[in-house]
Amino acid sequence: MKIYTLILAAMGLCSFYGVDDDAQKISFPEPPTSANHLFYIQRSNDANTVMYDANLLPNKRLNPKSPIDVYWIRYAEKGQREKLSAVQWQLAYGYKQHLNRQANESVEIHLNAFQNRSLQVLSHEGKPVAITQIDGHASLLRKIFVQLEPSGGFIPKVRYIELFGVTIPPNKHAVSERIYVNR
Repeated sequence: MKIYTLILAAMGLCSFYGVDDDAQKISFPEPPTSANHLFYIQRSNDANTVMYDANLLPNKRLNPKSPIDVYWIRYAEKGQREKLSAVQWQLAYGYKQHLNRQANESVEIHLNAFQNRSLQVLSHEGKPVAITQIDGHASLLRKIFVQLEPSGGFIPKVRYIELFGVTIPPNKHAVSERIYVNR
């Protein structure tokens, strides 16, 4: 479990701000959505947000070579869009993929920092979505929040992560799950 903690902690590598124990003091903007938007990740140390958008081909199918476009919105700076660094991709925000040709060209994704739970990226009701288990329910993933421990070190420790989503119809109700990281 230590490698899991280390990888999740790498999510804060680009931020040298002091990690605030009270995330309520930071204004967390809700990023804009688009037709291809899947979900986003925010961390307790600043308002910067990592976005995950489906990368579709002209025929509206997922690009099998690169199904998801992952990038920053740097709200704590000027709100600009930026690419991930190689370190950020490898240790935290990138993903590994497996194309499932028998399931409507869906793609199984494992986030590099959260490999214990897979995501299925596919078309649902004409829109690309990321589906995963949240609190025991198959759900459309909307947001991941990472609560960091106060730390003076280069790599902050992760206290917990929270998954937020909506259960798949017909129920379609809000669902969330907090996962504490063992130390």
